[in-house]
Formats: sequence, structure tokens, C-alpha cells
Amino acid sequence: MGGFRSGRHSSRPTSEAMASYVLYISSLRALFGKEPNPTSMTAFVEPGFPLTIRLDASDPSCGFLELVHRTRDDRAGIVRDRIQLVWTVPTYGGRRWWFVCPRTDRRTSKLFLPDGGAHFWSRQAYDLAYACQRDDRFSRLRRRAAKLNAQLGGDGSESWDIPPTKPKWMRWRTYERKYERWKRVVEKANEEFMVRACRLQLT
Repeated sequence: MGGFRSGRHSSRPTSEAMASYVLYISSLRALFGKEPNPTSMTAFVEPGFPLTIRLDASDPSCGFLELVHRTRDDRAGIVRDRIQLVWTVPTYGGRRWWFVCPRTDRRTSKLFLPDGGAHFWSRQAYDLAYACQRDDRFSRLRRRAAKLNAQLGGDGSESWDIPPTKPKWMRWRTYERKYERWKRVVEKANEEFMVRACRLQLT
């Protein structure tokens, strides 16, 4: 009765389509601060949706978050969840923290509370698709070209098919390697665009 994905049986919804609230582990970085074993409390308030978060990492082997918030289903109750935290050691040192999804028991950097949901779970737990998975081939190629364009010092999506000039800080060898990758993706995107244009003329 009105729960998450109630009445939905076709394609997987996206987090955007389900108007999900998203909690990022990176947004808690300030709470961890410089102390190795922090204990803090804070509150993130979305318009009309308060979320209280208590962080306890005083013992790194069993760190956790306590989340207090309303549900987004017909029950309209208050939920108090405990989210386990784990950490790994990146190659550059320090600690990288992760949520552990209460539903799947998998590490994740983001937790979602979609419309109709009651708990902050991972994308996999709610079976949410990425918006880019709905894109056609041309859109995926254009997004890839924009990303490479930005790596070359360009404006990204604003000029995804315009060759950017080499940044002063980038070595020529690096620039030429990235430029060739960008060029190949742009060529594929232009070819796909022409194929689509021809199909439209035939219809």
C-alpha cells in the first residue's frame, strides 16, 4: 500500500525519478575532522525534511551513524536507524570511510531515501538505476567526450566537440595521449549523430 515502487513493474526507476534524498559519505568529512576517533552530532535539514545525524567513530572498529528522520511512505512515521561505518586505507594514506548498507551489507559511499521509502539504503538495495543508463549511444558518447574535454582543460559539456588548447601545467606527452582519446570519442559521437539523422530522414 503505497510503499516504494508500489505498482511499478516495468523498468528500474532512477534516483532522480524517485526524487531521492541522498546522503554522501563525503558530506560527513567535516564531522570526522582532524581527530582520528571523532564523536559528533549534527543535523542536515532539507526543505520540509529534517534529518538528524549522530556520528560516533570513537572506536574505529565499530563506528556508526544514527539517523533520525520521517519516512517517505504512507506510514509517515519517525525512523531511527543505525548505519555501520567501515574504513579502508587509500594508496596515499589516511582513512577512507564508507557506509555499510543495512539492507545489502555492502560498502557504499551514498545512501538513498526515495519517494515511498522508509530507510536510507544503497542504490542496489532499492534497485535504482543510473540516469545515464537510460541514455542512447550518442548521449553516452557525448558525455564521455565532455569528460575527456574537461580533463584537457576545456569547458566540458559546453564545448565537448571543440579541441581545447593544452593547459600550461600539462606535459605535451600527456596532452597528446588524452587528446587522441578525446578525438576518437568525438568521431564516434559524430558518426552516431549522422546515423540518427539519416534514420529520421527515412521515417
